[in-house]
Parts: sequence; structure tokens; C-alpha cells
Amino acid sequence: TSFRKKSLRVLMYHSISGTSQRDDLTVDADQLEAQFRYLRTHGYSTILFSDLIAAMEGKTPLPEKAVLITFDDGFRNNYEIAYPLARQYRIRINLFVVPAFIHKGEYNGLPCLTVEDIRMMDPDLVEIGLHSFDHRSYADLSPFRLAADVELSMTALNAMDIPYQPCLAYPFGAYPRRKGLDQSRLFEILEEKGISLAFRIGNRINRFPLRNRFLVQRLDI
Repeated sequence: TSFRKKSLRVLMYHSISGTSQRDDLTVDADQLEAQFRYLRTHGYSTILFSDLIAAMEGKTPLPEKAVLITFDDGFRNNYEIAYPLARQYRIRINLFVVPAFIHKGEYNGLPCLTVEDIRMMDPDLVEIGLHSFDHRSYADLSPFRLAADVELSMTALNAMDIPYQPCLAYPFGAYPRRKGLDQSRLFEILEEKGISLAFRIGNRINRFPLRNRFLVQRLDI
């Protein structure tokens, strides 16, 4: 039945380690490969940001067992470890990058993606999204600063000639929690700036069509 609601799973990764190191934000390469293999062999359809936007706009249906895989912060190991695995298993992945980290070359002592790394990846397998300009919590920013940050993120990626989708992950998963003015102003700003989707954490599977496209929930891997 076409009216039956579908589910959308959004997975959230950060750093991938080649040395079997694991912590709250790190999975190792073997774990990631096992997870990619599982998705591939159990009939899941991995999608890109652009696929989800097209489904939201009613242009193409969301596939059955749709999974959107996201990586936050733009660590270089996403290119060195995750991307070769994505190619091997034909898994589509989406990277939320921070322009300030690209400029600086590192975050939390780990190397970050370079513009060259991003350009080397196959756009049929990898899309880029926004993760703020310099990773400040959106829960702490005034509406004016919030709007400026979204604008700056887009301007910076344009200046580096990095194509991106109008999708944003809140740094630290944080956004104004007050339901009233604070939150509706945030959604207005995202709308004004042309953002199609914004992602939090939440640790739940989303129903599709989405209830709120600016509070898409992700499963923390």
C-alpha cells in the first residue's frame, strides 16, 4: 500500500580508526566494514542527501529499508578508511564538514579532510553537508549569530569550490530546546537560508514522511 508510512534510519558516525582504537566517537575499520557488509547483504538501500530531498519533494519514492549514513566533523579517516569501504561495498555515505577544520587541518588532534580529499571522492557515492562554520553549539547562539553561521558555512564551502547539499547537522546535536520563540525562529532561519533538512541525535528511527524536517533523528553508532 502506497499510503503506508515508511521508515528512515539515519546513522551517525564520527571518526574511524585503523588501529582498532574505539571510544564514544570512534569505531574501528573492522567494525565499519562489518556494518557496511551487513547493510549490503540484508537488503538495505543506502541513500544520499539528494535522494532524501527528492523523496521529500515527492519526486522519487524513498526506497524500502532506506538508510542515510552520516559522518560528522570531516575527519581525514573518513576519506582514508570509510570511503574505500564505501566503494568496495557500493555504500553511499554523507559527510558533514566544518570549514574551520578544513582550513586548520585538524580537530581534537586528528587530521581533517582537505579540499583535495573531498574532490577525489566519487559524487555518486559521497555527498557533503553543513556542520556549522566552526563547530559552536547552536543552543548558545543568538538568532543573528545562528543565521550568520549558516551563511558563513555556505560561503566558505562555495569559496573552496566544494559542492554541498542544503543539509545541516547541529554541532553536538544541540539546538534551542525551548519550543516557543527560540525554536520556531531557528526553523525560520533555516528556511530563509534554503536549508532542506537539519539533523539532531535523538537515537530513534524516523517515520517518513518526516514530521519535522529540521529535527531529523540519528542513531548514534
